[in-house]
Amino acid sequence: MLSINKLADGLAKKLINNPEYYRVGVTELPSGATVIDTGVEAHGGYDAGLMVTRIAMGGLGKAELQYADYGGLQLPSVVVSTDHPAVALFGAQLAGWKIKPEGYRADGSGPARALANKP
Repeated sequence: MLSINKLADGLAKKLINNPEYYRVGVTELPSGATVIDTGVEAHGGYDAGLMVTRIAMGGLGKAELQYADYGGLQLPSVVVSTDHPAVALFGAQLAGWKIKPEGYRADGSGPARALANKP
């Protein structure tokens, strides 16, 4: 059985283990959580963005950078594909997981949603 969490974890580890290549910042918090900065304080870049796109699909998709013409203006565009559209979208991306700890409220999505067994 495919595990979007294991697949996404493997991709996240590529960012964590290669911060110079991907131009990302990696910080471990006192709680043990790891924060990967792909463009807030870190420079980030196209390769980091493509990797985050793959992570967001639970590792079940590909992301490629192509250039597209928009009224004579050539701009970079991300093209995604997957053989597992239902799981990559509904299992890995669909928001709707209500997170409501005391004094805070958010909608959760991403592969962790499946790990938390949130439909």
